[in-house]
Amino acid sequence: MINWISSEDEKNARKVDFYNLYKIMSFIKSQKCNDEMVQYVCQIYDEYKDILCYEPLLLKESLQNYYGDNFVVDYNLENSDIIISPSDLNAYYTIKELNKDKKDLTIVCFDLHSDTYDYNDFLWKGNSFSKLMKEGYVNHYIVIGVPKHKRNMCLDDTNEDLRERVHLIDRNDIFNVINNLNCKNIFVSIDADCFDCRKSHYTSVEYSPSTILNYVSHLKDINANNYIEKIHSCVHVKNELGYSNYYHTGENDLTVDDVINITKDVALFCENKNINLGLSPNSPYFQLMEVSGYDYGNLTTELVAKLIDGLSLKEVRKNGKGRILKKS
Repeated sequence: MINWISSEDEKNARKVDFYNLYKIMSFIKSQKCNDEMVQYVCQIYDEYKDILCYEPLLLKESLQNYYGDNFVVDYNLENSDIIISPSDLNAYYTIKELNKDKKDLTIVCFDLHSDTYDYNDFLWKGNSFSKLMKEGYVNHYIVIGVPKHKRNMCLDDTNEDLRERVHLIDRNDIFNVINNLNCKNIFVSIDADCFDCRKSHYTSVEYSPSTILNYVSHLKDINANNYIEKIHSCVHVKNELGYSNYYHTGENDLTVDDVINITKDVALFCENKNINLGLSPNSPYFQLMEVSGYDYGNLTTELVAKLIDGLSLKEVRKNGKGRILKKS
């Protein structure tokens, strides 16, 4: 079963008001502004306008239509084959439940961020994995996708007691690291912000350039005196944790094929080294996080389907009938 784990994030889904977006962007382009952020937003608009003008479906609805009875919501985790969730925060709950016996577990994670930040004690999406490590549910945490120039900063923001167990690496180093850590059990967590979202035009992911255009499309009372400030506010967005920076978001190197190939190689490596992939023979061995919202062009649905096809050994049927996904 493909198990969608619900999240409060789903309530935040908003369609792009394309009619208003078109009017605003036409006005902004007419100003011939040289501001770097304004030019960036104009470029993003030109890249995305051809898919944003069509009526979208929610990603959850598209996947339900695609997989039929094999798509379930908030199903028993241990009887799931694949876990999907809109929120990286849910990674804390899914892994805690799957590893309630606190086995020696190593997470192999594909993510643009480390999610081991130690800013505060309460659970949020930025510390889900560090809390799992503190509480004994995760031993080692390997992350592929954090840019090299951000790795030291991520480790500086990680609890000092955990730093030796957090490994921010290049993809080519994965097998040496697993081997050196003497891993017993491995679980794969894929955060959608690791992908080349801008190039592939994924819109049902948190860190998509289309998020900027969504904010722009809901601007009101824009004029020649305030449009630069308003555009900036759609790129650096204030929120309860300070702000989110969407400037150059989604400009990553990892493709869905990269993640599939690396994960397959990890699975083969585990088989050869007698490392358990997943925590039991029947439980899932990977999850996909931070996918939600309106899927323009059906492109995020295609991303999810390609991951499931690539990481499952049995063929996926569109109608979902008679389909059982298994890792082996």
